Amino acid sequence: MNFEERLPGEEEEPSLNLTPLMDIMFLLVIFFAVSTTFKVFPGISVDLPGAKAETIQEEEKSLTAILTAAGEVFIEDKPVAIDQLAETLRVKQEESPVDLFILEADRKAEHGQVVVLMDAAKQAGILHLAISTRSEKD
Repeated sequence: MNFEERLPGEEEEPSLNLTPLMDIMFLLVIFFAVSTTFKVFPGISVDLPGAKAETIQEEEKSLTAILTAAGEVFIEDKPVAIDQLAETLRVKQEESPVDLFILEADRKAEHGQVVVLMDAAKQAGILHLAISTRSEKD
């Protein structure tokens, strides 16, 4: 048996190699980042009224208009003036015809403005209208 003699000042310090741990943590971060799905919510806050009716399926060719409680109108998340609404919808309908007009109106929005939006959609040639609601809990 060959034992080496160590001097009292030559003792090795125990060490912990963190490289494999960091590699595993990096791989876990990548895995969770890739496998996570995110739901995109519009940046416009609208308090939709509740309803118990069954939900309809959103069609591929649809156009969404948002009416806030303050009376602001957004078409596809872009602000639109009320007096330019019919023209904007007509141009969008000519560029890419849509089958369904989805209206997301805040519960405190004025009824007259909701009617103006519906009328502008009809003038633009959009035949189907859906009014967004949130599911009401029993």
